Amino acid sequence: MEMNWNNIESTLGNNETVFIDCWNPEEPNLKEWQPAYDKAAVANKDVVFARINTIKEPELAEALGIAKTPTLMVVKKRMDILQKTGPLEEETLLDLIQVVRDLDVDELVFRPSA
Repeated sequence: MEMNWNNIESTLGNNETVFIDCWNPEEPNLKEWQPAYDKAAVANKDVVFARINTIKEPELAEALGIAKTPTLMVVKKRMDILQKTGPLEEETLLDLIQVVRDLDVDELVFRPSA
């Protein structure tokens, strides 16, 4: 799924877990990274896998704090969990998906003591 200003709000609001590949079509690492990302998307239907083309959507990339590509951004329950610059190996990506799936973000939210 291609993410842009028109669908970012609904994508993040309607899905518990979203992995976002922030990429540049001129990036030399695409041949290694994107097939692993695509394969993970097919194998993990409970997670939304989106892409932001930083050439087409530079303002969106800037608003999200994306300075370099490729950057993997992970959002769970609208909370930014991770921004990792550089490609990941397929096995590492699959491990990360499981870690995020198991993460209870409600436990991360600050609750003042009474």
